[in-house]
Amino acid sequence: MKVSPRRAAGFAALALLLGAVAVLWLRRAPRDSREAVREMWASRGVTRPNIVLVTLDTTRADRLGAYGYPGARTRNLDELARRGVLFEQAATTSPLTQPAHSSILTGMYPTYHGVRVNGSTALGASQVTLAETLAQKGYATGAFVGAFVLDGRWGLNQGFGVYDDAFDLGKYKHLDLGSVQRPGNLVMDAALGWMESHKQAPFFAWIHLYDAHTPYEPPEPLRSEFAARGYAGLYDGEIAFADEQVGRCVSWLKANGLEERTLFVVVGDHGEGLGSHGEGTHGYFVYDYALHVPFIVATPFRDLGGVSVASQVSLVDVFPTLLALSGIEPPAHVQGRSLVGAMLRPREERSSHAYSESMTPSLQYGWAALHSLRTPRFKLIQAPRPELYDLAADPGETTNVIARHGVVAEELRLRLERLVSETSHGAPEPEAADLDKETLESLAALGYVGTSGPPSVVDASRPLADPKDKLEVYAAVQQAGELIMKDEYAAAVTSLEQALGEEPAMAQARLLLATSYSELGRKKDAKAQFDLVLADDPRSVQALIGVANLLSEEGRTDDVVALCKRTLSIDERNTQAYTLLGEVYAGLGRPAEALPHFEKAVAIQPKLTQNRLNLAGALIEVKQHARAETMLQEIVRDYPRFPLAHFNLGLLRDEQGRLEAARAAYAAEVAAYPREFKARFNLGKVLFQLGDRAGSLEQMREVVKIAPGQAEGQLFLARGLLLEGAPLDEVQAYVEKGLSLARTKDTRTLGFLLLADVWTRRGQPERAQEALRNAREHGSTTRNGGSP
Repeated sequence: MKVSPRRAAGFAALALLLGAVAVLWLRRAPRDSREAVREMWASRGVTRPNIVLVTLDTTRADRLGAYGYPGARTRNLDELARRGVLFEQAATTSPLTQPAHSSILTGMYPTYHGVRVNGSTALGASQVTLAETLAQKGYATGAFVGAFVLDGRWGLNQGFGVYDDAFDLGKYKHLDLGSVQRPGNLVMDAALGWMESHKQAPFFAWIHLYDAHTPYEPPEPLRSEFAARGYAGLYDGEIAFADEQVGRCVSWLKANGLEERTLFVVVGDHGEGLGSHGEGTHGYFVYDYALHVPFIVATPFRDLGGVSVASQVSLVDVFPTLLALSGIEPPAHVQGRSLVGAMLRPREERSSHAYSESMTPSLQYGWAALHSLRTPRFKLIQAPRPELYDLAADPGETTNVIARHGVVAEELRLRLERLVSETSHGAPEPEAADLDKETLESLAALGYVGTSGPPSVVDASRPLADPKDKLEVYAAVQQAGELIMKDEYAAAVTSLEQALGEEPAMAQARLLLATSYSELGRKKDAKAQFDLVLADDPRSVQALIGVANLLSEEGRTDDVVALCKRTLSIDERNTQAYTLLGEVYAGLGRPAEALPHFEKAVAIQPKLTQNRLNLAGALIEVKQHARAETMLQEIVRDYPRFPLAHFNLGLLRDEQGRLEAARAAYAAEVAAYPREFKARFNLGKVLFQLGDRAGSLEQMREVVKIAPGQAEGQLFLARGLLLEGAPLDEVQAYVEKGLSLARTKDTRTLGFLLLADVWTRRGQPERAQEALRNAREHGSTTRNGGSP
């Protein structure tokens, strides 16, 4: 058939038009996907759907029934997968909880958000979280976390109207980040209670279930049912318990008629070793047992039911995908990608890669970091001895095929290096976590905090060790940390000395050894370990601060000041050094000199509540009462149970003569911390001044029970008993006990005056006069802050 030139021109124009439309559709596909989602919600009369995000901590994809595991008891998760979308190849960005969740909630890689290991840094305020984005769109936002590792002080609370992280830290001597947790049923109770009160408005609920993390202790009857399978069986039992909690949430949505207007997403943050490749738990290697996680999205849409997506996806994709599924434009600067297109068109081929990293070997041990790039078939692990695995043929990653597939490995290596470079470009500086002094010291003792980068001194002539060659050393140090948690310091010393025999220059082991020696009363040995760290690395801030803390206990204030100044010459933003300097001067009774150091600590870390509390205490001492009160009121408003916040508020009001207000503040501190004797003692004094002698006496009795070695409690109890007409033998016993403990001028003077009163009442004026002479003598000759 012959085509006329005019018709040929028309066909050509039509072809150009169709081509242009195709190009336009491809370019607009993400937007069209959002529009399709909006239309699907609109057909149900929903403008803004509710969003429930459940993160399953320490949960391997291959231990769920939906991912093919026959031993799973995960019917609720499997049902969500059957009626929703299951991503077959989801990978985490890190085998650690805090970095992985930071990626989930920001859509950014660790290379950008800066949280590389647990505990060292917080998610910075400049990062934009999913909760912040949704709150701006009118969502009520609530988070309910199951472990202290996700406490709000690490920055993940940004954008949440409610952040439920109520952990009782007072009962822990050592805060191992993994050990402070609460069971999933309590987390779900809190989440359902909050959702019940927000049923009428669109809400975003993030529910974190930590149960699959060690120790594996599922409740009955799951414990008995799974115990026969051994160690790994109990792990399965914990996942089964988490599945039950997911089921409770789904049932609540159904019962309240919200299932048809709710987007329900479940994702794992990382997996668990269970002995594979020699790793019992997680956080060290980047094999698939740690990286391959479940990712399930359930919607009420028929088009998105029973879908399985084989493309490679990452946890950074959760953020933009949730927004797109809600019809919301994601922020411009986000490194993840929306997966709505893949969900609507799962059979389309998509070339994609997932980046993961393990920085623990580098940041905490001084060895090489591990970086990986994963596709549905291949995974490259960049290490001193690189590894390539064919995941399709070898899911257990037992055979390194890099020699057989050199071209693939090189392509993945170049992509990996480019991704790291591009995703880290313009990354803001990491921020310190908002931790009180005791928590900071406890975590530092276990090696969690102190550095956010590799050791400052590295022997460039020696290549960094491959983590594969250091697994036994790592395991010994990990075991030592567990022993320290149990107060088994002697055993920890044995384990650490074994590790140091293999790796003599390992700072992490020496720092833990210093902690163990210190707890065993071997202060000189502890200092020697810090000194060895400093000999290898004179810029080790953690060792400098460790020595400063030891010398502070000895009262060597000049040396503490020198060490803090040395620390600040290395790290001018080190808040621990500024805090120690402030404490030194405050302890010397020089609050005006302490003030600028506390001011500096607050300027560097305004969110760190302990810094503000220290500053408020100094402000009270220098009579800047109005500023101190404003700061303290802010603290107790935001953190009603923050240690010593109400106590300092009581001191301020006490000094101002506002006795009723002081009584209320001290009482609040005692209610929060019943065994805090200072607040209870001051409460007793104020009650006495208010004329409540019975209440005062009750408090002083408790003070003596709690702190029998404190002279003040013994003496004030004696005074109260004396005024109540108690037997003189009882009163005299407390007075003499108090005098034997007294170390300050005021307490000795009070003790002798009380003793004079006792002798007078006994009708022995000579002894009474002798006690009065002692009171005058000790009042005039006491030196050096009260020591005779």
